[in-house]
Amino acid sequence: MSGRLAGKVAAVTGGGRGVGREVALSFAREGAALVVADLGVELDGTGGSPLPAEEVASAIRAAGGEARSHAIDVGDPAQAEGLVRSAVEELGRLDILVNAAGILRRGTILEQTREDWEATLRVHVDGTFNTTSAAAAHWREAGGGGRLINVGSDAGLYGVEGSVAYAAAKAGVIAFTLSCAETLRPYGVTANVFHPQAATRLTGSIPREQLPDPERWETGEFDPAHVPPVLVYLASDEADWITGRVIAGFGYEVHLYGLPARVRSIYSPGPWDLDILFERFRQVFEPALATR
Repeated sequence: MSGRLAGKVAAVTGGGRGVGREVALSFAREGAALVVADLGVELDGTGGSPLPAEEVASAIRAAGGEARSHAIDVGDPAQAEGLVRSAVEELGRLDILVNAAGILRRGTILEQTREDWEATLRVHVDGTFNTTSAAAAHWREAGGGGRLINVGSDAGLYGVEGSVAYAAAKAGVIAFTLSCAETLRPYGVTANVFHPQAATRLTGSIPREQLPDPERWETGEFDPAHVPPVLVYLASDEADWITGRVIAGFGYEVHLYGLPARVRSIYSPGPWDLDILFERFRQVFEPALATR
């Protein structure tokens, strides 16, 4: 198949539904061979079925592409390593890894249980680490090259009161990916975070009025099918110049995020005198916060 990703092999976790599904299908249309990985669980991570992953792989094959399906648990290091190994053994290589697998268990800090917290971080943080670690080792041994795209969320930057575990997990994904970017840069591997805004099972579980730009959700702009173009670019050879960045695709918009920066500082010539610190802290910082 011809296309912008012709000759590439891509693995997409969470590729059986939602954003991951559309990414897998789009990559295949652009010529990539796919490994579609999805455990087929419910939104909260319970249950499981191989059907979602296989349905996507079957659709790719029916359209003339090449695809394999794997119902793997990314939170299990051995299964994550097996995903990368299978891609290399069955398709000859691995060029692109997209980590889109995720679950959601809602709850504030006053409601979230330890079980929900651990289950959420196991998929988002442990799962992203497990697959990335295996892929990074492969890219180093293969002589370099590769595209790592980890799916994050604005929740990881700004927090979400009603989904504290999810927000913390996505913050972990962001910091993890930016750290990987520096380590993998010498090997010609790019590592970026992508924040989608799309109508999926996850956003469908949130009251519409609590979503950003609630009126736009009625227009079809946030259909998951509109998400992949940016990821196709990030996965392509043309994107060798961008790494260690956070990028978002919101409907028909693409956003490049700046990294956190200091906005105001106060200084002391030596150890702080508490009276001076108490006087200056609010005096200097409150106006800065009011403008943000």
